[in-house]
Amino acid sequence: MDCIFCAIARKSIFSRIVYEDTETLAFLDITPRSRGMCLVIPKKHLEDFTENLEIAKETFETALIVQQKIIKALTPLAVFISVLPSQVPHAHIRVYPVYEKEIPLIENKPLQLTDAELDEIAKKLKSVNIEKPKKIIEETPRPKKEEKKEVKEVEDTSWIKRYFEVA
Repeated sequence: MDCIFCAIARKSIFSRIVYEDTETLAFLDITPRSRGMCLVIPKKHLEDFTENLEIAKETFETALIVQQKIIKALTPLAVFISVLPSQVPHAHIRVYPVYEKEIPLIENKPLQLTDAELDEIAKKLKSVNIEKPKKIIEETPRPKKEEKKEVKEVEDTSWIKRYFEVA
């Protein structure tokens, strides 16, 4: 049997894509735990991100872009990003918007959204333009270590002053 996420990546199965680049794809979850929940997948089939760290990095960068799109388009209180085991054996990241009355927990029942509601959310997310930075994490030069000056320890003599004040 074919992997459903690979079929979505090939676009042989319909999905509401909110972001795509050469390595990754982000789409609305059809059984979301909160309004606007997205799944971010590598287009290449990986069962676990440890199989290819470069693709894992690309996928996490896409998850951060989707997080920003959700913040701008849907104005949630917060956005959670998680990697959890799933019934689908294809590495993916879940991006959950958090609203006052919708706190996405894995134990929660999925929301029942209509196709029209899902289409409207996808339209809002797609309309937000956030480009993937060329390099998210740049090597920052470390400050030069200052030469350590020799510090002579001085014995605490404050007790002497107290002794003479009392005496």
